Amino acid sequence: MKWLLANKLRLAKFGGLGLGCVLLAMGAFVGARYVASGAEYDGNLLQLVPADAAYVVHVPSVPKARLAGETFLDELIRDDNLRQLEASPLWRDGLGKSLDGSLADFRQQTLKDGVERASRQADSAGVRLFDDILGGELLLAAEAGKDGGYVMLSRVSRAVRLRWQFIGMAQGFFPDGPGSPKFEYDNGVLKITPRRKPEALPQSPDPRPLQITLLDDVLVVADSPRLFNATLALRSGGKSLADGKEYDRALKLRSSEDAAKHNLTLWINLQAARAALPPDEEGRSPVDSYTSLPVSVVGVMPDILDPVNALLSRNLDTTIFDAALYGFDLSEPGNLRFDQYLVVAESRADDPAYRHLRQTWALPAKPATQLALMPTDTMFQVSYRQPLEVVYNDVFDEKDRTSLVGDFIVAMRSPLISAQLASPVEEMMFATAPRSYAPYATAPVPPVELPLPAFSLGFRVPGAKPEVARVLLEEYLQAQRGRSNKPGEPPKEGAVVVIELALEGQRTWGMQDPRDDPNNQILIRLNNSIRAGLVGEWLLLTNSESLLSRALRDLSGQDRGLAKAADSPFGQLQATSSATIYLNWDVLADYVLGSGEFFKLLRSTKYNTGLIDGRDPGELRREIASEMGLDPTDVKNLADPRVANEYNRRKEVWLQKCQIEGDRYVSELQSNFLGLRFFRDLAMTTTFAADHLHVKGVLRVG
Repeated sequence: MKWLLANKLRLAKFGGLGLGCVLLAMGAFVGARYVASGAEYDGNLLQLVPADAAYVVHVPSVPKARLAGETFLDELIRDDNLRQLEASPLWRDGLGKSLDGSLADFRQQTLKDGVERASRQADSAGVRLFDDILGGELLLAAEAGKDGGYVMLSRVSRAVRLRWQFIGMAQGFFPDGPGSPKFEYDNGVLKITPRRKPEALPQSPDPRPLQITLLDDVLVVADSPRLFNATLALRSGGKSLADGKEYDRALKLRSSEDAAKHNLTLWINLQAARAALPPDEEGRSPVDSYTSLPVSVVGVMPDILDPVNALLSRNLDTTIFDAALYGFDLSEPGNLRFDQYLVVAESRADDPAYRHLRQTWALPAKPATQLALMPTDTMFQVSYRQPLEVVYNDVFDEKDRTSLVGDFIVAMRSPLISAQLASPVEEMMFATAPRSYAPYATAPVPPVELPLPAFSLGFRVPGAKPEVARVLLEEYLQAQRGRSNKPGEPPKEGAVVVIELALEGQRTWGMQDPRDDPNNQILIRLNNSIRAGLVGEWLLLTNSESLLSRALRDLSGQDRGLAKAADSPFGQLQATSSATIYLNWDVLADYVLGSGEFFKLLRSTKYNTGLIDGRDPGELRREIASEMGLDPTDVKNLADPRVANEYNRRKEVWLQKCQIEGDRYVSELQSNFLGLRFFRDLAMTTTFAADHLHVKGVLRVG
């Protein structure tokens, strides 16, 4: 004790020196970490994305996108029609499945509560979620395929980087409870493995671990070890997605004005997606199979919908594209604006299979003048710029050419029509409107009389003579009568004649069917409803005199058409285009739900009681005979009691299936159309180019 007292000054001297050294060492350690945390990656985030990534989501500003997205969602949730949408199979089997229920629950529990929880965790670590971690741009790249992994990249603040320098020293404080994820830190990488949930099925895959690290100021988070390692390797150089032309080609198609409006963009490598996704029953990739109408729908009116399906499937053939870029603007609640850029694959651009597309895309865009002739309550409208000769020779086959729609194409190719035109026809338009414009319009579609909407078929014919409308009707009648003619035989004469009518002070024409045939009343009524006239640069043919009158008034400025209405979505889109689409879901739902016959037709087409499992009865009997070891080519064997009994058994099973599944099918269709009232309308304009297509669209809700 005496020694301590005698040497207290010496102890203080050396103790203070030791403490100073410790403090100095700690200061140097912290200082070194602080200096290290100042390093910044001098490239852009895309240079850290592996070249084989199939999907890339880019958010230029997470805080802005978050605010716009939350406001947009809140507006959707307030819509009363959302409940009907969420009750429909359309929601249940689609988007609702990925959101685990209602949109309100997703907004509250997944987004709001999740963000608040993540923010609290960030606050406890001394950083701010939307300032220090997600304060700028974000890039998410994913692999192709149903189970593809992802890597997420974002730049973080210096506060985050400084704390990361000490994460290795904090391993002892990682949570290790039975419900907590497993945390492992090694060589600068934090690995977080979620615990398997007790209720998880034995065959369900184990939760994917997350790997997290910092590359200077870039936060890297991935659930794919391959993408994670590939991203780390790119820190030292190598070929990234930024070095390839696929992504760059799509990005350069955007104007700076459009790019500034997009809160989020999505790029898809269509080739990689095709290779990873299994084909459908017809051998098509899901990427390219959405352009065809369902067989059950085509079967309702094959004379019209078969050629329509040909127009859709051949002109919307997406196999020519190898990449797609989508930009979304969420700045206005309830009003989703988007751009789609489809990039033509250079290796397939000259393929003879796409000759009809190259000829079509060579046409310059035109102002969508037909929209001014459509009423504001138009149900559906589509226009498409394509040479009529291309439609007839390259898009339609022989069955399509001899259909009801084909008759109009044949008529428009007549030399008598050409004599009335100033230039070849290069654009068609089709539109439908509520039945109030044509209350008696029906079509004989066994086994029912199908109520038709009012419709207009149009051809853009600038400089044409007014007489072209008369000639069109006459040539259409000749085309119909000529179907049953033998080669070289002149068309037969018929009872139906073309008559001139005065409408809104203009010369128009119609068809007069004077027959008094009780077996053909529906067809007679349809013939007598047909009107045709030249309205501006459009030759219109319609089953509604009211629609034609309105178009003539719109042209003179007396009415405001779809293009001129104050609230028209086309006011937000480009004035010139190569194709346009408009769909009013509320009007469509009114038409479909107001007609029980429509659902009867769909049901009888999909569940035809005369075709067991959709197969011909004779074919089925031959199959049964073959299964029993009998010769199916011997007619006597098809009448064998054993064959007959098995056939009757299968028929009874099929009839029960038609009853049960048919009822459910109709109920689901009705529920889906009720749910579609959640949406207001959709408008799109498309511009063609030799190497890409650009679609601008507006989807309005409420």
